[in-house]
Amino acid sequence: MTAQTPVPGCREHPGMGFVYVCKTCNNDLICMDCVVGRHQKHNLSKLAEFLSEQTQKIQQYEKKLSKYDIPKTESAINEEHFKENGKEFRQMIDDIKIQGEEMKREIDKITNRLVNLCRDLVKMNADVKEKNKELLTTYLREELEPQLDRCQRISGTDDDIIAKAWEILSTGPTTPLALTSLRVAVFQPGNISNAVLGRMLGSLLVEGENTSFRAVPPCAVISSFKTSFDYDECRTCRSSDEAWLSYWDEEQIYRVDQKGNVRKKIECNAKVHSIAVSPTTGGVWFCVKEDKSIRDITSDGNIVTRFNVGSNPLSLCITQEDMVVVGMTDDIKLYIAHGWRVTNASGHVCTQEAVVPHHMAYSITSGDVAVTDSDYESFGNYLAGKESGKQPSVIVMDKHLKLKFQCRYIGGMESQAGDSQQFKFYPWDVCFDGAGDVLVSEKVSKSVMLIDGSNGHFLRTVYVPDAGIPRCIYLQDSSALMIAHENEIKIIKYRK
Repeated sequence: MTAQTPVPGCREHPGMGFVYVCKTCNNDLICMDCVVGRHQKHNLSKLAEFLSEQTQKIQQYEKKLSKYDIPKTESAINEEHFKENGKEFRQMIDDIKIQGEEMKREIDKITNRLVNLCRDLVKMNADVKEKNKELLTTYLREELEPQLDRCQRISGTDDDIIAKAWEILSTGPTTPLALTSLRVAVFQPGNISNAVLGRMLGSLLVEGENTSFRAVPPCAVISSFKTSFDYDECRTCRSSDEAWLSYWDEEQIYRVDQKGNVRKKIECNAKVHSIAVSPTTGGVWFCVKEDKSIRDITSDGNIVTRFNVGSNPLSLCITQEDMVVVGMTDDIKLYIAHGWRVTNASGHVCTQEAVVPHHMAYSITSGDVAVTDSDYESFGNYLAGKESGKQPSVIVMDKHLKLKFQCRYIGGMESQAGDSQQFKFYPWDVCFDGAGDVLVSEKVSKSVMLIDGSNGHFLRTVYVPDAGIPRCIYLQDSSALMIAHENEIKIIKYRK
């Protein structure tokens, strides 16, 4: 056996060279004194063999670098992958632009339709004015001017003058032909919502994640207060930080500010079952179950019964066109302010099926109507899980009361699997935010949640109280959400 050549450098025994490698101690290089010392009975390997192994590993790594890693990296530098990646994003940019242009074209179509309608009205009014001018000219020449001429030519004796006066006055000018009224129109600009436009344009999935609906920080409480009266419904005052409050078994309606100060109290002389505020005039409407009436509080404070309905009115809302949507037992119907039923473009009466539509809201952004329906199911029975087959829900309709979706379960629309017990959902009150999404006060989760206004999918939980259940809710403006609890009203900062 060839003797091992010592390699100088043992740190523990100066002057002694390395002879062996200790496998037990993570390939420590050791000298002869180390062998008989602390490395006695360890698994040792000759230094030459260890060097040979390391050299072989270096050669293998060198081969891997030269034949695989470096060529692969050099190829990746010029790899079409990067070019393709850029190509994908360029295609995305083109698609986004195409979608944007399509939205612009649709907006242009709507704009041109309204402009052309105005131009048609101008032409129609021009024709009306010309016809009216002809009628008035004929009336002037054939009726008025001859009468004037007769008046100016009166002469003779007193008897002659009196006789002619009686004749002229008894055969005075006939009533002119009925003139055609000019067509009158008013343009009501809609609200421009960036959130709605963003949803129409679409969303970008980054690493597979849709970032359109991110969770927001907890909402801050703007104010909170208690009242000396009961309430189960709150509706905002138009263009104001005040709100109207009412209770189904009381005859008063209160207007309060954000600190709870009562600014106005209205005696209605009937039990106010539900209230609504016109988004255009700010006028307050309410329904009365006893006589099935829909009433309006005029600007001078008088209460006028506008019309009566055929079933118990449970809720109502006023649209931007001053139409009245009334939720009744087993039905939802649309009326004009004087009580006539409204039909859609096909001539069919605007109506929607419901069971107990107890709270209702209107979106000035989308024109949609949302209703909470208890389906004749009490909260106690529903929470107890009694097999009644009834399911409370949120119904969302368009302005003609055509159904968009019915949300029966937390997490989205009703599943076809029928797994109702997995998603308990008992909505109480409802309102819309500025993007047209639906805010719901929900009694099972004791929270206010946000659902997508286009399909009913759950987006996020907006608010959870420290205790109790949130009851009636309303968004006073784009950022102040009023939430009424059983014994306290809170106004929180709402962020989309």
